[in-house]
Amino acid sequence: MRKATMRNSARYILASNSGQPLKYDQLQKKVMAIRKAAGLTAYSLQGLRYSGAGELAEAGCTDQQIAAITGHKSLSMVQKYSKGASQKRLAKEAQSLRERNENRS
Repeated sequence: MRKATMRNSARYILASNSGQPLKYDQLQKKVMAIRKAAGLTAYSLQGLRYSGAGELAEAGCTDQQIAAITGHKSLSMVQKYSKGASQKRLAKEAQSLRERNENRS
């Protein structure tokens, strides 16, 4: 028999059992324990955050959307992390527009 999923009105994606948001150091301790158990101590939260921001930028998310997911308070930090991905995406879009324009001729 499957155990029923407990539903509550949690407002945070990463929250404690009481529904309060996890602080960075709390999350880091939990992730470190999982990384050790899985033999993945070479990976850091910072690296995952950086990769996540880049993937979101490449998917076309705005800086504000990326910040909402990564938790960055400063848009300049989001831009630092997403610059390369945004540039790659924008270059592809520009090339596509150029090719579309050439096909009209």
